Amino acid sequence: MAWRCKLCSAAFDKRAQTLEHYRLRHSSVSSVSQLPCLHDDCVSTFQSVNALKIHISRIHTQTKHSVNPVESVSFVCPKCGFKQPFNYKTMLGHLRAHLKNHEMLDCPFKNCHYRSNVYSSFNAHRSRDHPDADAHFLDFKNDIILTETENPTMLGQVEAADSPENPPELESPDYSSDQSSYDTGELQAQLKSNLSSLFLKMQCVLHVSETAIQDIIDNLVQIFLLSKPLVRDSIMMVLQEHEQSISDVLINELVEAVMKSNVLVSATEEGAELSTAKRRKTFVRSHYPLVLPVQYTVGLNESTVVYVPVLQMLQAMFKNTDVLQKIQETNPSPPGMYMSHEDGTYFQENQLLSEAGELKFSLILYVDDLEIANPLGTSRKIHKLCAVYWLLANLPSKYRSSLHVIQLALLCKVSDVQRCGYESILSPLLKDLQTLEQDGIFIETLGRCVRGTVLCVAADNLAAHGLAGFVQSFRGQYVCRFCCCSTDQIQISEVSEGEFSMRTKETHDLHVQNVVQGENEAHFGVVDECPLSKALQHFHTVTGFPPDILHDLFEGVVPVELALCIREMIRLKYFTLEYLNTKIRTFPYQHFDKVDKPQPIPKNFVSKLSIGGNGHENCTLLRLLPLMIGSKVPEGDETWAIIMDLKEIVQLVLSPSFTEESIQYMQSKITDHRQALKAVFPDFKLRPKHHFIEHYPKLTKCFGPLVHLWTMRFEGKHRFFKRVIHDTQNFKNVLKTLANRHQLMMAFHLNAPSFFKPQVQATSVTSVQVATLPQVAKDFIKSKTDSQNIYNTSVVSVHGTDYANGMFVSVGQAGGLPNFCRIERILLVNNSVSFLCRSYECWYIEHLRSFKLTSLDNFSVHELSDLNDTEWNLRTFSYMSIHPQTL
Repeated sequence: MAWRCKLCSAAFDKRAQTLEHYRLRHSSVSSVSQLPCLHDDCVSTFQSVNALKIHISRIHTQTKHSVNPVESVSFVCPKCGFKQPFNYKTMLGHLRAHLKNHEMLDCPFKNCHYRSNVYSSFNAHRSRDHPDADAHFLDFKNDIILTETENPTMLGQVEAADSPENPPELESPDYSSDQSSYDTGELQAQLKSNLSSLFLKMQCVLHVSETAIQDIIDNLVQIFLLSKPLVRDSIMMVLQEHEQSISDVLINELVEAVMKSNVLVSATEEGAELSTAKRRKTFVRSHYPLVLPVQYTVGLNESTVVYVPVLQMLQAMFKNTDVLQKIQETNPSPPGMYMSHEDGTYFQENQLLSEAGELKFSLILYVDDLEIANPLGTSRKIHKLCAVYWLLANLPSKYRSSLHVIQLALLCKVSDVQRCGYESILSPLLKDLQTLEQDGIFIETLGRCVRGTVLCVAADNLAAHGLAGFVQSFRGQYVCRFCCCSTDQIQISEVSEGEFSMRTKETHDLHVQNVVQGENEAHFGVVDECPLSKALQHFHTVTGFPPDILHDLFEGVVPVELALCIREMIRLKYFTLEYLNTKIRTFPYQHFDKVDKPQPIPKNFVSKLSIGGNGHENCTLLRLLPLMIGSKVPEGDETWAIIMDLKEIVQLVLSPSFTEESIQYMQSKITDHRQALKAVFPDFKLRPKHHFIEHYPKLTKCFGPLVHLWTMRFEGKHRFFKRVIHDTQNFKNVLKTLANRHQLMMAFHLNAPSFFKPQVQATSVTSVQVATLPQVAKDFIKSKTDSQNIYNTSVVSVHGTDYANGMFVSVGQAGGLPNFCRIERILLVNNSVSFLCRSYECWYIEHLRSFKLTSLDNFSVHELSDLNDTEWNLRTFSYMSIHPQTL
């Protein structure tokens, strides 16, 4: 049987050789720290070679000594009848689920009469009286262990770990059949490369300081050198066992040879390539795809700007063939669908990007300010930075959320931007973008030059207006960059009425001309020309600055309207603030919501007219609020209807795809929401962000789904730089420090065999007896494969989205309503993910904008493609496992 590495496609005759290849080639250089299983039909990934070896021994190695060649051992739950191939950890996990529901359980071990319905007490008893972590199935009571005689062809493999008396062993590496693959010089070079990758990972991924790394190296080398007498004794012992007698001089030479063969010692000894921080930097520069930042001085005051050459980074990225492969996965959208930026009218009108045939680079820029010092300390604003990132829009959206895919372009101080202006600060970036647009850059993997330009700039409203040349005060007369309406008109008219004059390229150029010529200081909100529009032929201000959902909705309209409505409902005595905050704190958040759970609403929310919180928290609160307090609000309440309409608008705006009909529906919901808000709160003055949202239906047709262009993941990139400055505490040349560290991190990722995470990841799998599955699962498996190598996992990640047992997903529809089912098991069949689900009947509850589900006690199997919406499904319905009766 031939074995093939899934990371670099190297082929081997033996599994042990493949494992050794993983250890040598990929154990320390994987950018995602995940090694795939060697078996083609298994999607498990692991952080180390040892974890991979344990997985293979337990899951993929057939037990040599079983109870009977035709007998299988299963665990049967005495409470619910759950049945699965016996596995100690799986059995304990299942019993703990009953304990969490306070169900009384007997201890499963033989001759033990302990009973409990308390989770912590049961665990304490097991740890104290039954400490064996790998108990044999014979240690458990007969009523929960079932030994069945079945046709061997109908059974999956029992885990090898369940037979501790005869644990399977992996074969030892044997290089005799292929000596050329393990040339001594090549192996030494590879080990040195792995060692340098480990040091690089410690520095730029794990954020270990250079001083700490050097101290670790020095101590390890000292330990190895002190172990020289032990090496000598070991050599002499081996020689004595083989009755060999050699001189002390020869033994000393052998000891020295063994010590020098240790790569850590030889590569880090005095004068070696990895011995000091300076030498390690030199090694990285010569052996890694490192693009170093360049420091510029701009303006009369010689302000400092650190710039990472965009053209060189593009060339470095495309040396990794993984990037080109992902770009080629892009498929055109069906007619009439808006699924990506390429479906928007602005992209189609761009003469360079929309040109059919050859590849063109579409770049998304991002501009924002970040505070790297303590925002409450004395150094606040002194080190406040302006960061410019960029992203390759050619990549499908599912690959663009990884932070290492977002690239750094430029860093400077905010004070320098205010003093010199964007045009001066961005001058090195603008020169490279002009070259990219006019001449292109040579891509070695394609063998030709590729041109490109900036598709758009993602930014919050303040940064977008500053770079685009609009007024940055949102209390002025003209505050919208999409139309020419005044602040007073926002309060009395809405966008859908068509009374506002939309900005076009021609009218905007005329406004800029009037401002430049000095006729007006600010003309319809325009105060200057956009540097990008001025420098680039295929970029324009009007078509280049999309709205940002994060700041418009989740950090703008949502916290304000929630504060407005909650204040009114508290006044009407539907509930109290203390009651609401108790519900927020005690709500049983599940899955994604555990990370993004909202904070209690502050007592001063009325005076601030905002509940505060960040975008993640406000999104979660709005979605789960009906389950928290919906029962306290009477049906038909107008204030409650405003929150529910806002909830629907948010779900529509975050949709990853649109049709003409769904865009029209979004338009009608936004119009109805505005009218209801003005009717219930006639004294409330609409914010500019309310007006921006009214442009969303039109802008969705122009830019494509706006969720693909929001700033959520870009802001996540800030954490890297904050972490670096927190760990280094180096403010001497903060711009260069941050840029250098970022580029070292990018060199580490680009040097890896895979730049992206595996499409399917599962960290823990177990084998499944097909005979124990429901009939519908047996029929499904039989239609897919004749193999009985079926695996089961509790959590699987597909393109970065986690699916877990207990989650509800939407599959199909009936009577105009979506169908829902609960994931009971995640099956891995033929290297693809399938869900064994329990079906539910649903009714829509208008008052809660949610569904009431009732179990139908029948099962079905669904593949990932069967789900109604694989990108948004879980975010919308993950909380359904909390209250399956009232959703």
